Amino acid sequence: MRSLLYNEHYKMTNNKMVRYSFLVMPLLICLLPFFFTKLIKGTDGNVIDFMSVLSNFLIITIFLAIGLAGSILANEFQTGTIKLLLIRPRTRSMVLFAKWLTIQLYGIYLLTTTFIFSWLIGGIIYGFGAGYGLMFQKLLLTYGITFLELMLISTFTYAVSVVFKNSAFAIGFGIAALLGGKFVTEIAELLELSLGKILLFANTQWDQYLFGNTPILSGMSPGFSIIILIMHFIFFYGVAWFFFAKRDITV
Repeated sequence: MRSLLYNEHYKMTNNKMVRYSFLVMPLLICLLPFFFTKLIKGTDGNVIDFMSVLSNFLIITIFLAIGLAGSILANEFQTGTIKLLLIRPRTRSMVLFAKWLTIQLYGIYLLTTTFIFSWLIGGIIYGFGAGYGLMFQKLLLTYGITFLELMLISTFTYAVSVVFKNSAFAIGFGIAALLGGKFVTEIAELLELSLGKILLFANTQWDQYLFGNTPILSGMSPGFSIIILIMHFIFFYGVAWFFFAKRDITV
């Protein structure tokens, strides 16, 4: 497994789009203070508030993860290298998991880079002496929710890429699922639809259970959300495993 992960990371470092993706959030962090001066100045003027404002743009990291999830395996089919990958003494399940884990690690790298860079830039602008109280806890929760959504929607996109073996379709479908899913969740919350409780993005909003908030829909609880999220993940990854591990591989 270690050699598989090393191989996938080597491929990532040789992928120009992946390398450039690590510049997206740092550039955004550097540019936002200039374009949104009033927004930044509207805060209390400390590094945590600065980071909280920038956390509203973390969805960009999910888009980037969708890009990798939709292409990391589909491109192997499109270039014909999938057969070379499978002739090695590793099971299909190991290959599938290694690529999935690489996607999640990529997401962690992006979020970690964003967190550290926004802290550095915010500290340079406002100083590093801010109190790390409730705002910091909410900031960490925002990053946690972002990674949770990144993991689930990238797994969904990964499954689509395995089924259809087309990176462009998988990426487009993944982005549509992300934006459409959030929109449908907001409609369900607005109309108080009970079926909305089983929607993916209704259960990733863990801030609804913390800081004195109430669930967005009646009958929801932390335990309920955990079960729903696990069911979504098992279905997404199960579909990917079935189509990759059980069917004949054709290029």
